[in-house]
Amino acid sequence: LYQQCWEVQKKTLGEDHPATLSTLNSVACALIRQERYSQAEVLFRNCWEVQKKAFGEDHPRTLIALNGMAVAVDGQGNHDKAVELLQGCWEDMKKKLGEEHPHSLECLYDLANALKNQGNHSKAEKLQRDCCELSEKTLGINHLQTLKYKKNLDSIITNMK
Repeated sequence: LYQQCWEVQKKTLGEDHPATLSTLNSVACALIRQERYSQAEVLFRNCWEVQKKAFGEDHPRTLIALNGMAVAVDGQGNHDKAVELLQGCWEDMKKKLGEEHPHSLECLYDLANALKNQGNHSKAEKLQRDCCELSEKTLGINHLQTLKYKKNLDSIITNMK
C-alpha cells in the first residue's frame, strides 16, 4: 500500500514534495523490516538525495533518510561503511536536534548495532549504555524505546561472553 501511495503522490504532488518523501521513507522502512536491504538502500538513497537538495544536508528529514540508508547498508554486510555513515549522522543529529532527541537516540542505537555487527563489541556496549541512559532520562524507564535499547544492550553483552 505504501508503494501505491508513493506512486500516486509522485504523480500528483511531485517527487520532492514533503508528503511524497515521507511516504518514500515509509516504503524504505517497510523494506528494512522485510530484510530487503538492497532495495531499501536504493529508496533511502533517493530520499536522501532529494531531501539534501530540498532541505539541506543537516535538516532532520535528510538525516533520518541518511540514517535509514546506513541501516540498509549495514543489513547488506557493509558494516564499515554503515559505521562511517552513522557516526557522521549521529554527530549531525546531536548538533541539530540534541543528543536526547528521539531521532538522535535511534541513530545512536543504529550506530551501536553497526559497531556490534562490525565486531567492535566494547564500543557498541558503551554507546548502547549511553543510549539507554539518555532514553531513561528523556523518555522514562518504562518507555517502549527505552526497553528496546535495554534489550539491545543485553544482546551486545551476551555476544561478548
